[in-house]
Formats: sequence, C-alpha cells, structure tokens
Amino acid sequence: MDKRIYGVIAVAVAVLALIYLLNSATEVEVITVAKGDIQHTVIDTGYVQAAEYYDLYAEQGARISRISTSVGQSIQKGQSLMVLENLDLSMGSNQLQISLNQAKGLMKSAQAEVERSSIDLQDAENRLTRIKELYAAGAVSKTEYDETSSLVDKYRSILAEQTEKLKITQMQVDTYAELLSQSQQKQAQLVVKSPISGTLMQLPVLREQVVQPGTLLARVAVASQMEIKADILSDDLGEVRVGQRVQITAPVMGETVLDGEIVKIYPQAEEKQSALGVVQRRVPVIIAMENDSNLKPGYETRVRIITDSREDVLLVPREAIISVGNNQQQVMLINNGRVTFREVKIGLRDSKNVEIITGLQAGDQIIKDASIGLEENARVKLKKI
Repeated sequence: MDKRIYGVIAVAVAVLALIYLLNSATEVEVITVAKGDIQHTVIDTGYVQAAEYYDLYAEQGARISRISTSVGQSIQKGQSLMVLENLDLSMGSNQLQISLNQAKGLMKSAQAEVERSSIDLQDAENRLTRIKELYAAGAVSKTEYDETSSLVDKYRSILAEQTEKLKITQMQVDTYAELLSQSQQKQAQLVVKSPISGTLMQLPVLREQVVQPGTLLARVAVASQMEIKADILSDDLGEVRVGQRVQITAPVMGETVLDGEIVKIYPQAEEKQSALGVVQRRVPVIIAMENDSNLKPGYETRVRIITDSREDVLLVPREAIISVGNNQQQVMLINNGRVTFREVKIGLRDSKNVEIITGLQAGDQIIKDASIGLEENARVKLKKI
C-alpha cells in the first residue's frame, strides 16, 4: 500500500515537473526554411521626361513681343512659337538697306561711265589706226598723229580710273550686302520656330520680358517617346550596369508595374541635397520604358533596378539573421524544442529575405525574429498564430 502511494507521488511530481518545464519555455514564432527566388535591387526615385527634346535659347538680347503657343500644345515642325523684337537690329538693318541702295546707285553710274569711256577709247584707237596708215603714206602731219595718239592715252587713263572706281563701288555693294544678310539672319532668329513636331513642354518666359543671349525660351519634345531619369547614389552605382532590367511603379498607375532597361549612365556624379537637407553625390541614370502607361513628363516614379537574381535558393527573413562580427552570421535553429545557434553563409538580400548559401537545408525550423535574445540550448515552444 505504501509503495503504491509513493509511486503515485513520484508520477505526480514528474508530471508537475514536465508542466513546469513546458510553462517555462519561451514562446517563439518559427518559420520553416524553404526555397524561392530572390532579387538584389537598387531602389530610388525617378522622374519621367521626354526621350527626345529640343531646348530653344535666345541667340541675342531682345524683348518678347508675341507668344503664339502655350504649354502642352501640340505643334508642327517649323511652327512659330514666339516673336522677339530688337529695335537696334531693326534700325541697323534699315540703315544698311539704305546704304546698300546708295552703293548700288553709285555702282550703276560707275558702270555707265566705264561703258562710255570704253566706247570713247575704242573710237580713239580705231582713229589712231587710220591716222597711222595715213601718216605712213604722208597724208597727215606728225602733229595730227601725235594729237590722236595723246587722245588714246587720255581715254586709256580715264578708263583705268573709272574701272578702279567701279571696283571700289562694287566692293561697297558687296560689303553692305553681306552686312545686311547677317543682319537679316539675326532678324530671322527673332522668330522662334519649332525644329520638330511634338508638344511644347516648357515655356519659362513671358510676353514683354527682356531676355539675354542664352536664355531658355522653350522646350519642345516628342511626347510619344518617354524615358525616366533617376539620380542614383554614387555608393550604389558599383552594382548598376547598362542593360539591367528595371521595374517601374508610380502613384498614378496604382498597382501597375512597368518594365524598363537602363540605357545610359552619366559619367559624372552631381551634388544634390536630399529632402532632409543632406548633401549627397548622385549619378543620373536614364531608363527606357517598354510602354509609358500614359505617364507624362514630370511624373514621379519609383524605380527598382535588378542588379542580380537567384532562383530556387534557400531563403530566410532578414530579421532571422544575427551578425556576430567578422562578417559572420548566425540563425537560431530549433532542435527538439531547444535553441541551437547555427552559423550560416548568406548571399543576396532583398527588402524581406536573405539567401542562405550554407548552414541550413530545406525543412529546418528557425526562429523568425532573432532579436528576442535567447541563450544557447534555451527551451522554446511554438507560438500559436
């Protein structure tokens, strides 16, 4: 009888000890290691812009007298966008035209004089030829011969002077014509025309505004061809290459994700200030889109550049990894209800998961959140979810 009582007591103690041990185990959330796909990405903000556009600048100082288009308007190649006015240039052109007309008048008179002198000289030379024959035959005196010869010399001298005068007036005409042509070319610059058919994207000037040479007057773009310009942190640029795939999202597109490709990386970084006032060095990157989903220039986008990817590899949550220094990582493996710290070698990372290269195998159970601070061999129990 006493032995039975002792046996019952022993069983009761063992049960109570087991209950105590179970109740003293830490409740943890566990995940099972499984295979999946992972991509390493560089994520940043980008802005839509026209892939082909032309900036039109003022080529001289002038006043904007008329603007005939507005932002967003479709325009044709050669269409006038605005007209500028340069009064000094207009007055100069008028004066050059007057001077050119006067020079042409002088040249015309000089040509007439040269023609008359040429005729007079020809007549005098013909007469001298006859006088020579008569003088040789003794029909005329030497005095008459000498007078005729002197007259030929006189007409030759007059013709030479008038020919030189004609050359001078011709040079004047050519000079004024060239100056007038240059002035007219500058006047043609005052009519700002579109070099392409497209859409007027920017019009940063106003009517009556006085602009200086080099002032941006307008931007015209082929609106059907859009691209994205993203400024990537220079620290991330080592992973970015031309030809890499890009996933594009934007608030205006909802859940739609567009595909793109990096087509250009600028050769030089630029200093830019972040929204928090931090000065950063960023490198512009151009991304071509397969389609634009009605995105418009200036729209903000989120670009996800895929720099590397792995398929069918072991994955665990980022928060399951413990860094222990010297580039070593561990996870908390569950073995028979107890914690075992297992060293692992990791590969790619994304925003949620980490690739496990060695240290685990599919089906292993590990603690999802390694920040709970358990000791080696600590007893745990699964959290009910």
